[in-house]
Amino acid sequence: MFEPTQYPYSLKFSIGTLVLMLLLMLLLLRNVLGANTTFIWVIYGFSLFMFISLAAIIISKRLIPAIKGEIALQLDDEGISDYIRDISIEWADIKEISLVRGRSAATMQIDLKFESDYGSRVGIALRWVQGKDSEIYETTMAYFEQMTSTDPS
Repeated sequence: MFEPTQYPYSLKFSIGTLVLMLLLMLLLLRNVLGANTTFIWVIYGFSLFMFISLAAIIISKRLIPAIKGEIALQLDDEGISDYIRDISIEWADIKEISLVRGRSAATMQIDLKFESDYGSRVGIALRWVQGKDSEIYETTMAYFEQMTSTDPS
């Protein structure tokens, strides 16, 4: 039927997230240097630990796969494969798909016909997927409509 459609990780959003986090840490450092009290340095130390932890996670889980060109989302005859959260959903299990727009990116909400290990609604954050949110949604809907119209159940 359809050729598999693959969307890689978004390099732009990964770098943007890290740059924004770094700018916020530098702003916090500027304020800490101005206050120069022991308690503020303790708070900054905790914030720095959190920053390093989150940066390591973003680099290993989002930036490196984006640099390597790995696939974040795949649509094929079987269903939707979200490699970001390691979730695969078959077209026959989907009741409805909708696009929920957010401030920086959209989320594709998938309502299932039953309660799965992930619940009855699965959200795929498109911020980590390279491409325009509306085009990804339209392509997903084209697959969904084609697969459900040929499905005898």
